[in-house]
Amino acid sequence: MKYKLTVLAALLAAIGVAVIPKNGLPHLANLPSLPNWLSKSANAQDSAQSTSLDVNERIEEQGSQQSPTQNGQYLMHKAAEKLGKESVLQAAVRHRIHMFGHKLVGTGYYRQFQQDGISRHRLEFKTQVAGEVTSLTQVCDGRHLWVRESSGDTSKLSRIDLRRVFRAISDSEARSEVSQIRAPLSLIALGGIPRLMGALQRSFIFVRVEEDNLGGVPVWVLYGHWTEAYREQIKSTFPTLDGKVRDHLPDSAKVVLARGGGFDLFPFEIHFQKRGAYSTDHLEDRPIVSLQLYQVTRNVHMEASQFEYQRGDQVVLERTDALIGQLLPAAEEPAEEE
Repeated sequence: MKYKLTVLAALLAAIGVAVIPKNGLPHLANLPSLPNWLSKSANAQDSAQSTSLDVNERIEEQGSQQSPTQNGQYLMHKAAEKLGKESVLQAAVRHRIHMFGHKLVGTGYYRQFQQDGISRHRLEFKTQVAGEVTSLTQVCDGRHLWVRESSGDTSKLSRIDLRRVFRAISDSEARSEVSQIRAPLSLIALGGIPRLMGALQRSFIFVRVEEDNLGGVPVWVLYGHWTEAYREQIKSTFPTLDGKVRDHLPDSAKVVLARGGGFDLFPFEIHFQKRGAYSTDHLEDRPIVSLQLYQVTRNVHMEASQFEYQRGDQVVLERTDALIGQLLPAAEEPAEEE
């Protein structure tokens, strides 16, 4: 039982589910979160005063003057930008986990809907684990993030007030505390796949880009490793005797983007990789957590009501304060306005 819950927790962190210590399922409480996902530096050479806008402007300027194979960072930046502008998007999702000596495969779907300046998304996963179905439903209606986690007979429903979270982040930035923000992968849950792509762009340096084909479809294949700043943060947060990154944390990332076509730069595959995974006899990077998105379409009817979570009579666990406490330095949050 313990191993399957640990593997599930790794999956939840990788895809950006709110992992809040002491406020979720027992197996989530012990999973460390990755720090500083809101860093305003694109790499270790950026000064602490650089803003995200400045970084993106530099990427835009430099990338537009180079061939795509010379600037993977530019491709990631444009991919995140294009995804963020998609008003209606749906994709089937498959995840694969190869960790702690076990292999898991699960399926689900992702939906993204933007209307009147409000972004909504829905992500559902089901995974067969030791004869039991483990499921995750994550719904963002633009005001609240709802997360339902089920494993066997255990089920938890939690809610996060997005307005309070974003206001707390904004206030922290105003106090020039952004460099101290301890935002884990859980923050990605607030913005769907576009935020995941943005986080990858900020946290990894994509040093190699190759042209390839995926099922006959032209693609870019990008290979990246942690920025030096992030790697040092991870090592200091989760120290080990040999100085290496812990087994449940990746060493590198591999992203497969569409090359041209109607969904240009759409991320078909995202792999979090580990050096020597599966066997110490092989020292190449291999995927430990992978996301595959396929059957992508805009030709689907969506409306806001499809992103309203129907809670029924299920008990709701409020995680807003816990998430703010995990994302930001300790500070007094402004009183909620009615």
